[in-house]
Amino acid sequence: MFMRKQLALVGLVFLVIALGSGSWLWWSLGPGAPPAPLPSALPEVPPLPTSTTDTSAPLSAPPPETTPQSETQDVPQAIAVGPVDHGALVIEARGQRLGTESYTLERQENGDLHLQSQGTLNFKLVFLSVQATFVQAMTFDAQRRPLSYQLALSGPIGVGNRKISASFGASEGIVDDGQHQTEITLPEEPFLLLGMFSSYTILPFWARSDTPQRLKVISLRGDRRDGGTEVWVVYKGKVQLRALHASVETRAVDAEEYLLKSERFTMQLYLSGERLLGLQGDETDRDESFRLYRSDLFPQGFEVLSEQN
Repeated sequence: MFMRKQLALVGLVFLVIALGSGSWLWWSLGPGAPPAPLPSALPEVPPLPTSTTDTSAPLSAPPPETTPQSETQDVPQAIAVGPVDHGALVIEARGQRLGTESYTLERQENGDLHLQSQGTLNFKLVFLSVQATFVQAMTFDAQRRPLSYQLALSGPIGVGNRKISASFGASEGIVDDGQHQTEITLPEEPFLLLGMFSSYTILPFWARSDTPQRLKVISLRGDRRDGGTEVWVVYKGKVQLRALHASVETRAVDAEEYLLKSERFTMQLYLSGERLLGLQGDETDRDESFRLYRSDLFPQGFEVLSEQN
């Protein structure tokens, strides 16, 4: 009996943490819902392809597929179809590893972007280490506005299991958390939809070096408190990143540094073309520190070496 009560308590605490601890990054999950029925289970995310990227060499966006001239005579501009990026993320907050997430990002023939991911969330509860797993799927149209969202979260021994689905139209979205359906109003201007952390991989498609970009932010809490939230993506310059604890012979990765700014915080965003490399907040204040980085490129994180000329 005592063990059952203890497990129930752990499950309750885990659920509270899972739904609330990340709200400052807009990824906390809350009421919301699309009219479309939620499937009984999300499809398995296919195994990530083995990366052939040389992590010591500068990254570049994959080249567009070549097509015979006879097939492109009526096409004004070729679109790179297929995988845009795939990788593995590590998420750290307050000096602790919060979770990991592997993802694939693909461009469809009609220009839609499809993001699939799977990962874990880790929590330390007194003397217990608790881990949850999740699978996520997001689809954006060619203008980077979201079309659909699905998330399946599995807690330890089934406690805290949750499913969320959402569908989005031109001006409205409906989010379903399995208990409530919530209709949210979508802004006319560009906006960033945040789910789990791989949803930040859409940021490279908004970033521009010639002018700052303003984005409204919508989390899947579906409440009105986020209605006025916005961030600016501001280009800062070219830099070089190198994996921590790497040998001096390891070649650095060329990257573009942006600032991700809101009224509440400023974070450094590192991109390479259409690829996300990392995102980090205040490293000097442990209580406010946050890091998200590509562990397939930088196993233990990265350091910024210098600005490029």
